[in-house]
Amino acid sequence: DKFRDKYSFNFLSVCGWIIFVLYLIIFSFIVLSPNEGFPALIFFYFFLLLLGLNVFFYIITFFIYVFETINFKRITNEKVLNNKFIKIFQISGIVLAFLPLITIMIVLITGFTKDLVYSI
Repeated sequence: DKFRDKYSFNFLSVCGWIIFVLYLIIFSFIVLSPNEGFPALIFFYFFLLLLGLNVFFYIITFFIYVFETINFKRITNEKVLNNKFIKIFQISGIVLAFLPLITIMIVLITGFTKDLVYSI
């Protein structure tokens, strides 16, 4: 609860929702593509672009955090801090902000597991 009054936390949660919407757009191309399928190389490039955008958001969040720590800036509006809808939006946005990293971990783990199973 101590992070909810920080501007950097709220910025990262909004960025998480932006990343999620971009993920939905990319995966909709895969699902709605014709029978020949969505080319894997184009998907890979889109994913790298999305990952780069996410890293850019992390860097901006870090700079916002440093700025607000130096200047002692915080959100003081109690209506905003006690709103349940905003709290749910913040928590889900933070989880969604790490979506590309989670995707990379899943791809790497399943790739290594597949190679391990085929080698046995």
